[in-house]
Amino acid sequence: MLSSSLQKFTTATPFCSFVLAVSLAIFVSADPLSISVPSTALGHNVVQPNFLGVSLELSFMDEYFGNDASTIPSTIINYLSAIRGRTGNFPLRLRVGGNSMDSSVYVPELATPMLQNATTAANANNQPVNYGPMLWKVMKKVADDVGGAKYLIGLSLLDPNNPNVPVIAGAAEQTLEDALDGYLLGNEPDLYTAHQQRPDIKNYTTDIYINEFRTVADRLANTSAGNLLNLKNLGGPTVCCVWNLDVLLQGGYLAAFHGILKYISLQHYPQNNCFDHYQYGIPYYIQHANVVGLTSWQSPAIALLQSNTSANPQLIMSEFNSASCGGVPTISDTFAVGTLWTVDYALQMAAVGYSAAYLHTRERGISYNLFTPPDGPNGNPGNWVTNPPYYALIATAEALQTTDGVGSVVVDLNIANSKTDKKATIAGYAVYDSRGSAVEQIVLFNYANVSNLPDPSAATATFALPASAFSAMKKTEIPVKFLSASGLTEKYNIAWGGQSLVGIGNGIFRDNNATWAIPNQQLDCTNGCSVSVPAAAMAVVFAGGTNEINNHGSQGNMAQSSFIVNPALVALGVIGSLSIIAL
Repeated sequence: MLSSSLQKFTTATPFCSFVLAVSLAIFVSADPLSISVPSTALGHNVVQPNFLGVSLELSFMDEYFGNDASTIPSTIINYLSAIRGRTGNFPLRLRVGGNSMDSSVYVPELATPMLQNATTAANANNQPVNYGPMLWKVMKKVADDVGGAKYLIGLSLLDPNNPNVPVIAGAAEQTLEDALDGYLLGNEPDLYTAHQQRPDIKNYTTDIYINEFRTVADRLANTSAGNLLNLKNLGGPTVCCVWNLDVLLQGGYLAAFHGILKYISLQHYPQNNCFDHYQYGIPYYIQHANVVGLTSWQSPAIALLQSNTSANPQLIMSEFNSASCGGVPTISDTFAVGTLWTVDYALQMAAVGYSAAYLHTRERGISYNLFTPPDGPNGNPGNWVTNPPYYALIATAEALQTTDGVGSVVVDLNIANSKTDKKATIAGYAVYDSRGSAVEQIVLFNYANVSNLPDPSAATATFALPASAFSAMKKTEIPVKFLSASGLTEKYNIAWGGQSLVGIGNGIFRDNNATWAIPNQQLDCTNGCSVSVPAAAMAVVFAGGTNEINNHGSQGNMAQSSFIVNPALVALGVIGSLSIIAL
């Protein structure tokens, strides 16, 4: 997604500098803060551990997946397997699309490579390619190699009369089979007028859009894979910026397409950097109230869809990241934004009604990317670099783990009035079982900046958790894992559960004994317990008493966590190595 300046932004005002954040951090660390954890969840939106997926811009798929099925880099398999190993019985979510998917051309005769540049004069934020059947073969092999993945595939709506759309859809269905989750028809149609993609239409209205959506969708009834509308796996409208979703839904979209829609899709970024100018710095992203405000975008439509979850399509965020048009260097590529903010935003979306969200990544050199492949030919076996957003995918999957095999309900605990108080530097969530009757995890954030403090420990936030929040059978052995780094602006020295990928080029986590890699803890919470979260970091308290990552498939590419207690209740977390490909 690469939206123009028409993109809607949250109206929250960021701190002027980190100085204020520092003073607030000292305030919150004075005494343990008693946390109220409701015995049951008030919400009813059930999500799975695979809630946070990966969105890939079509034009640059080959940089990550290679040119054909024989050149898929082992490291991308390792990266994706590590996420898949944390989603239990649920497949990894992958989406292939973006502006380039809307404007690219499918060439059935193109055997290899799977992508070819279509023009050298393309807009940097919309680079169309020619692609062929090899794309589906590569995607299918990746899905199999990581132990299970499902793809959302973009279908173009730029030309409603394009006969190629049913050809693409049929070919994808025939090759991907059970690895196909669905199709997203159109990409940001609310920007078609601004981007001059309907030059003969002065005002591209939602009524015109609905008619065009119907025209293209009807053609999917006759493809090489049969009538795809019978699968009921279509998604739309994938608006990002201008249209009000509730008006569109109630203006005929839901009524017309309810029988074929699986997803109602949105795409949204908090700001854009499309013209080398941006509005918000890091302080905006570390205010939890701004995360809450961001998820209130399209809230009337969210309420509408949540009013009847059994009958309505699922709501998904099919593409997001910290800033559209590639992010903002020194902001998007930091622990504060790429890691902590991403987890916070993902959990907030889960809390308000989304069923899934996809974190976008583009070509090499883009600041918000999950990881960076080596220079040279696609599939080059050199070392990769792990970027801050990748850690968010790992931590979110574990924070949303489920023991009942169905899913979880996420509730914002509004710690210290953090949902509305922009001065708060702490926040938290409770993650319940699918019935909302038992707490599985508690997620605690400390956003305080300590870069100018002589004693960083002064900004540690201590949370006092009640005994009632913990499983009656396992209160004496409560695991705690930390998402930590050497500072808010850190790019590489980041750890989850005492393990990191810094300096490791093959995507396989290793133990790290650096002071910033906070080791796991195991606590006795029989009478309640206190969890101290250094600044800046996030802690996941496994209130259900276990941090088991479920086996899946035959490859065993998963991790198991164990906790070894020392007298100080500080433990080293030993996570079993992933049975995946090493360089």
